[in-house]
Parts: sequence; C-alpha cells; structure tokens
Amino acid sequence: MNETQSPHPTPMVTIIVVPRERFGVSRESLESIYANTTPPFALVYVNGNAPADLTAWLSAEAAARGFTHVETGRFLAPNEARNIGLAHATTPYVVFIDNDVVCAPGWLDALVACAEETRADVVAPLTCHGSPEHTTVHQAGGEFAPDPEAFFKQPFGQRQIVEVMHLQGAKVADVAPQLSRGETQCCEFHCVLVRRAVFDRIGKLDENMLATKEHIDFCMSVISTGGKVMFEPCSVVTYFFPTRQRAIVMRDWPFFLVRWSAEWQQRSMEHFRTKWGIASDEYFQDRKRRYGWRHYEGIVKPVMRRVPVVGRHRAFQRAGGVLAAPIVRLASQILVARTDRRRRAGA
Repeated sequence: MNETQSPHPTPMVTIIVVPRERFGVSRESLESIYANTTPPFALVYVNGNAPADLTAWLSAEAAARGFTHVETGRFLAPNEARNIGLAHATTPYVVFIDNDVVCAPGWLDALVACAEETRADVVAPLTCHGSPEHTTVHQAGGEFAPDPEAFFKQPFGQRQIVEVMHLQGAKVADVAPQLSRGETQCCEFHCVLVRRAVFDRIGKLDENMLATKEHIDFCMSVISTGGKVMFEPCSVVTYFFPTRQRAIVMRDWPFFLVRWSAEWQQRSMEHFRTKWGIASDEYFQDRKRRYGWRHYEGIVKPVMRRVPVVGRHRAFQRAGGVLAAPIVRLASQILVARTDRRRRAGA
C-alpha cells in the first residue's frame, strides 16, 4: 500500500473519496470537490487499483493539494475502502463520498451546520442523479421500516424491511417546497457525513457487506444504538451512473464486473439477512432476480447500441443481453475469484 501525504492544518472534516464502480469520472469528481468546498478540510483519496494514468494524476494532485492518497493495487469493496480511509481520519467528522459524485457549492458547510445544530450522528444531502447536474432527485432521505422501534422489537428471523427512497426521479424544481431538514431512517453512501465518534460505538463498517445494502446496514447500526440520521436538502450532490453522456469505458469493465457481480451481491444480501434476523421473503427474491441488471445497463446495452442499423432497437438489445449474459457472468466469476484471493491474502 503506497501513500502520498503532505501536512495540512487539522480541520473539522475529513472527506474520504472511495471508488464506487468505475474510475472514468474520478477527475471530474475530485475537481468538483475542490471547486465547491470551503476550506479547511482534510481529504483522503482511496484509489483501489485505478488505471496507471489516473493513479499518476492523483499522486501529483496529492502532492500539489496536500491530501492523502492511498493506493492498494487491487480492487476494493466499498466498505473496505471506507474503512481504509477512516483509519487516516482524526477529525470530529468524516464524509464518505464516491468517486463518481459532483458537488454543488456549499454542500459541506450545510452538512456540518445540520450536524452541529441537531446533534445528528449522520447527515445526508439531497442526492441527485444524471445530467444536468443537481436537477433530478435520486434520494431525499429514505426508510427501512414503517416503524424502526417496532422493527427491532420483532422476533429475530421474522423481521421484515421495506426500502423506500423518497422522491426518487422527481425534478428538484417541482418538489422544492417539500424539501426540508428532518430526521430520516436511511441514506445511501454516495455522500454522507458521519460524526467520527459513531465508530467508537458501532465499530468499523461491515466489510461482509460487499456490494449492496451496506447503507441500510450502517443506518440500522446507528439507529439501533440510539443514534440520529438527518436529511439536509441545503446540501446537494449528484452521482453519475454510466449513461451515454458518461459511459463506462472498456478499461473500467473489470472493476465494474467485480463490483456488481452476482456473487458479491448474493453474499451481501445473505449476510445482511442473517445479521439482522430478517425473514427470507419476496424482498430478497426480488433483489436476486435483478443481480444482472447493472452489467446489462452498464456494459452489454452500450455495446449493443454500437451495432450499426439495429443497435438502437430495444428488441435487439434484449436479445443481445440474453446471448451475452453467460459470457459476462463467466468473466465476472473469474475476476471475483481473483479479487477474493487477493483480499484473503491481504494484498
């Protein structure tokens, strides 16, 4: 593990940037953080086997800007990357932010103000998705149960969860009057501020949550130990799932195939279910049926679109997806096996 670090004054917040599913928008994301964040803040950039040219650029930026650059030389599961970054943070607050997120001006000040004024343990921004930036809601807070207190009182093995993401898909301009600071049950890890002391209470992030639902697991851990999660709409960020405007590039396929592999998703879901005593109901069956959709949307569908004449027809794309699925699955399994070996070896 190689590090580049320059000394800087100790601020209130350490921003921990981690790889989400690719590296193609990493520069745009980091530049957005520096352009729209008021100093002082510390920053830890957890690289996770980015392409060589991006790694070189990050090393140069770390030297110039004075942030900590941690390169592991292998792909990382998200919570693993966050824990690596957390080990470098000594400030009262940390912000976990994915490497495909861009920020609106004032985003960090609003998160800190909410935490200070409400004594919240966790604060989530208004998270948007897609282009134009900051215009379409991805999540404005969320829920994992109709009544969290009742959920934790249910017999172990019989608990049932819901997964609600408030106002997803709505235009920010249309729902602006509905957006106000308030307590929420869960928030995704695209961007979230956490009081550092929380981890003294709940321990590190659970690295057995490899690929999915780690945000619900974290919020359950916070709330079940008496913590508070807040939503702060004055803080706005946008994340970019691969689209035609910001398509995933071929050299990012290996990480994307591992990150959203059926193997990692299944292990995550089973661990989540048994850890929290959740019934094996339709919620889990529905997730299992959708394990392959990200590979299809992020890799297969864009490739099918490039085929002349017929590439834009949905029937052709679906047929291509059926034919490509076994190949994609095999490639994913090979890459997961290789990554798992390196994780076990501690490389």
